[in-house]
Amino acid sequence: MEYASFSHKGLQRKSNEDYCHVHEGKQNTAFMIVADGMGGHNAGDLASKLAVEHVVAYFTNKSGELQSSEEFIQALLSSIEEANEKIFNLSQCNMQFYGMGTTFTMAVFHNKQFHVAHIGDSRCYLIRKDTVSQITRDHSLVQELLDNGSITEDEMELHPKKNIITRALGTEDKIKVDCFEGVLKDGDIVLLCTDGLTNYVNIEESIKELPADTAMDKLTWFLGNKALASGGADDITIVAARYTGKENRGEVIAG
Repeated sequence: MEYASFSHKGLQRKSNEDYCHVHEGKQNTAFMIVADGMGGHNAGDLASKLAVEHVVAYFTNKSGELQSSEEFIQALLSSIEEANEKIFNLSQCNMQFYGMGTTFTMAVFHNKQFHVAHIGDSRCYLIRKDTVSQITRDHSLVQELLDNGSITEDEMELHPKKNIITRALGTEDKIKVDCFEGVLKDGDIVLLCTDGLTNYVNIEESIKELPADTAMDKLTWFLGNKALASGGADDITIVAARYTGKENRGEVIAG
């Protein structure tokens, strides 16, 4: 895999409540995560950091044990459920952190397979040649309104309650996680991002502006800076990985 990440606090935030991680594992296994925290008094950045660090530790300890799709999916669910319990209990014990939570989107790669776990409105995209497919579905109010026909896609973009998410990690004692899986082809790119990117950049159109062999560090930098140039008020985090069938290599870019 060739991978890179970009994270920036945006043009109006005092701090970056997003958190991301790329892990180069052993035995042809690697994973990457993005999380977008929410909550006052620094609770948002704490929630995203705790969620990512807990899942990273879980998968690091399980290194080499997971082989089948069922084992990877169960590990995804178990690690996220544990992280949810940890954050929820902390929010109940400390009023400073009450109501904190985070989105959470993770992709795990094993040989040619990839597994995705998702909660919230951060996203996972699969880019295959010049085709961009959104793998995840937003857990948001506007997505529900679109699904039931109450609003159109154009109205969705300008809706005053666009920022309301209907599912997050850490806000309730139980959690429901969406899981997806697929098989990678040479040259495929898996991209994870927070809504600080998707609220300002049309990914499908933007990818067409780049050569097919664009390096991952240049791709994440291009998309991140395009979001900033378009107003970029929110935290912007992007992690991308290209399947090459070769040894992992990567670069992290932070704004």
